[in-house]
Amino acid sequence: MKYRHIIIAALAGCCAAVANAQTQSAQSSAWGDALLGIVHNNSTLKAARSQLQASRLANGTTLKLPDPEAEVTYLFGSPQGVPNRTNVSVTQTLDWGVLTGRRKQLAGAGNQVAEAAYRQAEQQLLAEADQTLTSVVYYNKLCTELAQRAALANEVCQLYQQKFAQGDINQIEVNKVKLNASVSQAELERARNERQELLLQLQRLNGGQPLELADTCYPNANQPLPALADLQSAVAQSPALLAAQAAVAQQQAEVKLAKAEALPALMVGFQGEYIKENNYSGLSLGFSLPLWGNTRRKVKQAKAEVVARQLDADDVRHQQSSQLMQQYATARHLLDASDKLQSDLSTTSNTTLLRRALDEGQISLLDYLLEMSFYYTARTTLLDTERQAQQAISTLRGLLY
Repeated sequence: MKYRHIIIAALAGCCAAVANAQTQSAQSSAWGDALLGIVHNNSTLKAARSQLQASRLANGTTLKLPDPEAEVTYLFGSPQGVPNRTNVSVTQTLDWGVLTGRRKQLAGAGNQVAEAAYRQAEQQLLAEADQTLTSVVYYNKLCTELAQRAALANEVCQLYQQKFAQGDINQIEVNKVKLNASVSQAELERARNERQELLLQLQRLNGGQPLELADTCYPNANQPLPALADLQSAVAQSPALLAAQAAVAQQQAEVKLAKAEALPALMVGFQGEYIKENNYSGLSLGFSLPLWGNTRRKVKQAKAEVVARQLDADDVRHQQSSQLMQQYATARHLLDASDKLQSDLSTTSNTTLLRRALDEGQISLLDYLLEMSFYYTARTTLLDTERQAQQAISTLRGLLY
């Protein structure tokens, strides 16, 4: 999918190490494969594709002249002896919109609007799927983290049960570690349940087919954000803006068609009158008289619609530019915050020292649990900050799909 490659190129730099690049490439591939599957299987998008085809066919139904009209009249003569008469009339209305090519231009503009509407629906689907995949990766990381905490809590619990059996500690301390293990397991189960809800959401987006993503790393997470100017250039070609511009072009084609239809409509044809031994036939020519100003009002209304559609396009451009700048600043700020917190945690972690001190009896169980609780809070804050940063980046990707 060309859009996926554009997004990865826009949101990933080229300064990662070779090993990192290989890892990130695998992650991006899994991410892109998931998006490809969703685009292919999503029932809403299937309906949008069918509607696109129907719109194209509908836009082509006005490209030909209207069908000619034929009339045959047989009149009986009266009084007796007057010969009967047969009248024959064939007329063709000349549509200036067809003859000047204005209807063809309008049909082409209508096709562009329909295609832009489909691309916009596809973009919205991909943006939603990207946000959901981002949340799945977060819960993958969180479940891995909580599983490690639960395993450590169970290990300490078993250790203290052994100490209690040996008479080294009392029931109060055993209850503490049991409660700590129970809370750790409950947090893990809750995270797993929330992850399962997200997978069901992915299944809905994937047309009811199960979709699994086991990654614990965000795509291109170790690579810097591109320059804001590059993203602004990419957003200028976003489906939402292209759809708004296509609506302007369609309305401009409506103005040209209205002007063509403001010309007097011509009707040409053949007429014949056939009476016994006296036949009359020849060509006919007719035209409409635009006396009441209806066609002028149509032109004026079409011009007003152009102004309205242009204002809509300007609003879409402004909204997307503002959203881009806001999300970019948010992503930049949160990425810096998570990087700093990650660095601080990696250099100040006391988990190994705390476990050793607990095993050697240098600190009490309560002190150990309090210190680990503080560390876990910091780890959870790091995961939440990373998620918020990646959701902001996901919103940026959503603007570019």
